[in-house]
Amino acid sequence: MDINNIRIINLKRIIAKDYGNSIHQFAKEIGRHSSQFYNLFKGDRSFGQKLARDLELRLHLPPLALDKSPNEEIITDKIVILSHYSTNIPNPTKIDNHIFPIEKSIIETHGWPVNKLYGIIMDDESMLPTITPGSKVLIDTSQTKVDNGKIYAISKKNKILIKRVFHKLGNEVYEAKPDNKQYEEIQFKTDSDVNIIGRVLCLLTHPL
Repeated sequence: MDINNIRIINLKRIIAKDYGNSIHQFAKEIGRHSSQFYNLFKGDRSFGQKLARDLELRLHLPPLALDKSPNEEIITDKIVILSHYSTNIPNPTKIDNHIFPIEKSIIETHGWPVNKLYGIIMDDESMLPTITPGSKVLIDTSQTKVDNGKIYAISKKNKILIKRVFHKLGNEVYEAKPDNKQYEEIQFKTDSDVNIIGRVLCLLTHPL
C-alpha cells in the first residue's frame, strides 16, 4: 500500500469516527472546501505531504499520524524528518513545533546529502512571489559556494535571511537580492558578519 492510500484510509477513518462520516461537516469545521476531499477520495488529486502535515496541525494530531499504516507502523522507510536550522543557542525548555518531513525518494532522485539538509520557516515577504511567508524551506548546508542568481539562506547578526545571491566584483563581494523589490538588497564580503548558510533546494517537494 502506497503512502497516498494510507493517508486516505486514515482520513476516512477520522471523518467516519469524529464527523459522522460527513465530508461536508469535516471540511466546514477545519475551514476547507469539501470539494477538495471529494476529489481526493475519487483519486482526482494526490494526498501530498504538504496537505497531510497541514491536516495534522488542524486536527491536533501527532506529526506523521496520517502516515501510519493500518497496522499502526509509521512508514519510516519512505519519510525523512529534517532538523530545524537555527542560529540561536539551543534552549532545552523551548519546544520546536516545526516538522520538516520529506520523502526519501525525492532526496535520492536529486542526490541531496541527507545529513546536510535542514528546514527553515520563511518569516517575511522578501521573496514574494517565489516563496510565501510561512513556507517550509529546505536548505543544503554543503552548498555554500555561490551559483550566481540562485537562492541561499544567509545569516546576518544571528538572523536568517533568504535571498538570491550574485557575484558583484569577482569572488570577493556578493549581492543578496530579494525577489520582492520593496525589501533592501545586501552587499557583503566573504570576511564580513554575513555568512552563507546553504542553498535553498525546495519548498517541501517543490524544487526551486
